[in-house]
Amino acid sequence: MPTRLARRCSAAVLVVTLAVRLLAADPAPPSPAATVPRPEEIPVEAFFRPPAIRSPQLNPAGTHLAVLTHDLKHDANSLAILDIAGGPPTGVRGTTDLNISSFSWTDDDRLVFSIVKDNHYAFGLYVADRKDPYRVKTLNSRDAVEVLGKPRQRPDNILLWIHRSASNNGRDEGVVEVDLRRSQRSPGDAMNVHHSIPIPKFVSGVQRWLRDRDGEIRYAIAHSDGRLICIRRDAKENWSPVSIDLEIDSPLAVDADPNVLFVAHRNATGASDLVRFNTVDGTRGPALHSDEKYDFRDGRVRYSAAEKDIVGLSYARQATQQVWLRAEDAALQRDIDASLPPGGLNSIVSRDREGSRMLIVSYSDRHPGTLYLFDRQKRQLKELTSLAPWLPEKLLAPVRLVTFPTRDGLKLDGYVTVPLNYVEGRPSPMIVLPHGGPWHRDVWGYDPQSQFFASRGYIVFRPNYRGSSGYNAAISRTPMFDFRRMHDDVTDGVRALVDAKVADPAHLAIIGSSFGGYLAVCGAAFEPDLYKCAVTIAGVFDWKRMQSEDRDNDNEFRAAWLRRNIGDPKQQAEKFEALSPFYSVNQIKIPVFVAHGTEDNNADTSQSRRLVKALKTNGVEHEALFIPYESHGFVELKHRIELFTRIEAFLKKHL
Repeated sequence: MPTRLARRCSAAVLVVTLAVRLLAADPAPPSPAATVPRPEEIPVEAFFRPPAIRSPQLNPAGTHLAVLTHDLKHDANSLAILDIAGGPPTGVRGTTDLNISSFSWTDDDRLVFSIVKDNHYAFGLYVADRKDPYRVKTLNSRDAVEVLGKPRQRPDNILLWIHRSASNNGRDEGVVEVDLRRSQRSPGDAMNVHHSIPIPKFVSGVQRWLRDRDGEIRYAIAHSDGRLICIRRDAKENWSPVSIDLEIDSPLAVDADPNVLFVAHRNATGASDLVRFNTVDGTRGPALHSDEKYDFRDGRVRYSAAEKDIVGLSYARQATQQVWLRAEDAALQRDIDASLPPGGLNSIVSRDREGSRMLIVSYSDRHPGTLYLFDRQKRQLKELTSLAPWLPEKLLAPVRLVTFPTRDGLKLDGYVTVPLNYVEGRPSPMIVLPHGGPWHRDVWGYDPQSQFFASRGYIVFRPNYRGSSGYNAAISRTPMFDFRRMHDDVTDGVRALVDAKVADPAHLAIIGSSFGGYLAVCGAAFEPDLYKCAVTIAGVFDWKRMQSEDRDNDNEFRAAWLRRNIGDPKQQAEKFEALSPFYSVNQIKIPVFVAHGTEDNNADTSQSRRLVKALKTNGVEHEALFIPYESHGFVELKHRIELFTRIEAFLKKHL
């Protein structure tokens, strides 16, 4: 019997205009540029609405394509399934109550998916069959889950990580192996659990799991007393710590020998090597790939079509780079690059089990991407659809890499988005947009915030300050908790662009989210004469309070981790106050815009409320926007539109 979920879909057969166009042979519609003569007339919504499609995946047979399509009316994702040979699409329609967050094929016919609940997490597990999409079976509707994959020896089963269990006070319950076939047949909403892999008692949580070539859980990166450790599961299902320093060797994948890991190894010079690490005797093999400047510990391993061999690595350099270990794959990449328009980056995002059909996304700094289908045997490359057909690419701004010196002699990278009306040598108003994290980084490519501000005539500078991920140890690892030095780096980058006559020193603003929001208020408080205004979104301004909030919110690992690496605020109060711009609000001379969602589980809303109170107490001009029920990052489209419409008006007034 169809479940209540299927009935809520109203019609499980999905007819989406965009999806129908995916495999159509008709010429593309006229460019939106024909009706949008100037960049400043591109509406706010065009920059911040979700892509028309995302997560394109071929089924293992390569006969069908599944994608998430966005319904602008309900601000929800639907699951569309298309026959490569042609015909109408089918799928599961998204609604306000059924916003599909992620999915994966489990075989040639079945898909499992989760939905977004309360704008926070991917909840539940549902299964649909492409042959009969009216029948959607609910397997789990209460827990926050993630599908990890399938055991090769038990192809009807899937491994499911239960991040937050509704029946266990939101605790992480580890991994369960679910028999999909039996679960589909069983009455009611239930999972037929074949096997459970609980979190070992000697660790407090798991950051990620690693599976071996047979698809079995073999390793985990786990939390222990404010540290990350690697643990191994043996054939008898016993867990034990691995003698490995995760600062030196960061696991990426399991080799054919389950005792061997592929790791990103930091060598004696601080550069990054891809090597094999034997977890039994601690020995390392020769480097398969090396990079002197960039670290690929956050990279993604690329597997062969049948996922039997590791054949490459994708990681961020100046832009995201594909490194292939086999000559045949490198040659294929060259052929693909030569067949697509120059100036973009082309990434294989999905392929069938034989590697004969694959999906390619080609993107650039001025467009989020176009999806192509490549048939390797026929040597045919077919354009399917743009990820954002409403964006007039010709009216968007190019992105340039810049390098700037810091006051203590480092050379750091940043990205400058240059509006179309920019004149070389004429200093222009500039927005500084430091990324969040701070253990994150910006890369060359399409960035909606940068393009929005550039369309309004501002230069946008995104600095990769020290502590940003993806660089060698001197930049990314050694200073990763030196928050004040990160602020200094942002300041040094801004001054370098002023000295180069790119930025107008009389018209500078700083805008950031999360840790970037912290840096925005640092800029206002610690450099009171540099900027004309500041905007902070979901920021943290008091690190003493941050640690106590983590303990109160049951994020004990982050609290212990920060305490281990920054210190104890009870014993080092002066250090924490020096890091925290909240204690220097009386130095702020410029208007500040403060925004936060009231249901933020990452950076507590009280941080922004206390900042607003302090700004008011000190007579600092300010505006505030607190959105009820929003989480970290402003998930709902209507709220993103409201936020950036307010920010645009704020900048017009003060910059």
